[in-house]
Amino acid sequence: MKKVAFPIVLVLFFISMSGYFLYTRSVGTAAEYQTSSPFRTDIEKTIIANGSITPRKQIIIKPQISGVINAVSVKPGDAVKKDDLLVLIQPYPEPIIVSEAESKLRDARIRVEYQDREYTRSKQLFYQRFIPRVEFERSQMELKLAEQNLATAQRNVEIVQSGASTELARSASEVRATVSGLVLERPVELGTFVIESNTFNEGTTIVTIADMTDLMFKGQVDEPDAGLLSTNRPTTMTVGAFPGTMFTGKIEFIAPKATVKDGRITFEVRSSLDLREDFFVRAGYSAVATIVIERREQVLAIAERYLQFENSQPFVSVEVAPNVFENRPLTLGLSNGLAVEVTDGIEEGDQFRIMVTE
Repeated sequence: MKKVAFPIVLVLFFISMSGYFLYTRSVGTAAEYQTSSPFRTDIEKTIIANGSITPRKQIIIKPQISGVINAVSVKPGDAVKKDDLLVLIQPYPEPIIVSEAESKLRDARIRVEYQDREYTRSKQLFYQRFIPRVEFERSQMELKLAEQNLATAQRNVEIVQSGASTELARSASEVRATVSGLVLERPVELGTFVIESNTFNEGTTIVTIADMTDLMFKGQVDEPDAGLLSTNRPTTMTVGAFPGTMFTGKIEFIAPKATVKDGRITFEVRSSLDLREDFFVRAGYSAVATIVIERREQVLAIAERYLQFENSQPFVSVEVAPNVFENRPLTLGLSNGLAVEVTDGIEEGDQFRIMVTE
């Protein structure tokens, strides 16, 4: 009997322990709830644009002659005024350019000689009354034009060969600032060979000058956000170099054409930037602009994470009596991703059930 009873007792023991384990587990995982209330808050719908700070006016200075830099007067960070000397260039013209300039000079001299003879002949004929005054005056004007072309050709030869002309107030070998501002970059160094800017060549950049008192934000927004934007919308910007500091501005430009990169469609936006006296903002600082699309002030709202859904209809379980809850469908308004406006279905002071753990 003892041999038979012991296995039976053992089996009953394991059955009872398994039942107790399952019971305690089910009790431990039962949903636990708390209650919350709607609250009053300001809700904004915003669009985020990533970009950088850039000067509104930025001028690239290029040389008028080719040659080698033999003197440098400025460096990045220097403030310059219009007509300040930037660099000096020792001309090293290409042979073909010299040949073309000298050829034009020879042509101009031949033209002057020819027009001088025509003028002398017309003068004699006019005084002898063989030609009218208008023909004589035409020959006189053509001689003056030929002499002007000769003077221009002479100056061109001088500039090509030496970078200067005795008839010019300034040497072409002197590269000067065309605007006042701050030197952002100077890609050339002493001894750098530079190429002049002309119809067939962009030329070498000598310096870049910008007005650092007039900056703007330039960034990109995604295609769905671009349709919500309009000019003059207020923006707030955070600049990477100044964590926690806010700058303000307004949208000035929304690109009419998209930019496609790696399959992503974006549109360029630009915003003014209201500078602050206590911060020096540099060109190229990264920045994030927050553009306000819509705003509601002191509306009734709940945390968006507390919403429940049934057939796409949002609802919450409102306490109608102690520990008695009923589901209330909600009509929602503006959302900022954290809080959502409730326009109908719940009132201020109501308590609704929220699930804490499962």
